[in-house]
Amino acid sequence: MSYHIVKGIKINEKEKKVSIKGADNNVYPRDYEWHESNYFGKMLQEKGKNAVELEIFRMYESGNFQAGTENKYTRALKILRYDPEYKRFNWQCGGIGKEYDEINERRKTDEFTRLLKKALKTKLPKTKYIIEKSYYDNAVYLRKITKKSARWTREKIEAKVFRFKEECELLKGCFYGGDEWLIQQII
Repeated sequence: MSYHIVKGIKINEKEKKVSIKGADNNVYPRDYEWHESNYFGKMLQEKGKNAVELEIFRMYESGNFQAGTENKYTRALKILRYDPEYKRFNWQCGGIGKEYDEINERRKTDEFTRLLKKALKTKLPKTKYIIEKSYYDNAVYLRKITKKSARWTREKIEAKVFRFKEECELLKGCFYGGDEWLIQQII
């Protein structure tokens, strides 16, 4: 399944235009260019900015838009994924057959729309977490994560900051020896 990697979104209410800077994931070389979206532009004229922002967020949540850079929609997506209410609507963890169909039906309800709006309005939590482990009797801190590896630093200030403890717990489960990692709240 292809998706659009988004580097930027501009909503111009005066001119009733929506521009997206991005590229499709399955086209090489990737040229990230601004293009005007007729679909979102028409929605902006007819329904307003809130409707456009909600639909853009739906595109991120469904996987059709993916983050090229962090923005308000990717932050809201992170909030949504760690919201306990979202489990009933999460199409990625929904199984197959009848169970998947039930999830898709729930996603068409006003309750799901309300949950999306709530995530868009909610700010990231102020608490921050880092991950620490012991390395030859010294503390080292998780600095960077790739798909296949984790990079560590001795400098606490260089540690990767997480906003959700659950995110740290999930990450620990992905790595050999992760059960020995310590989650440390810094704020």
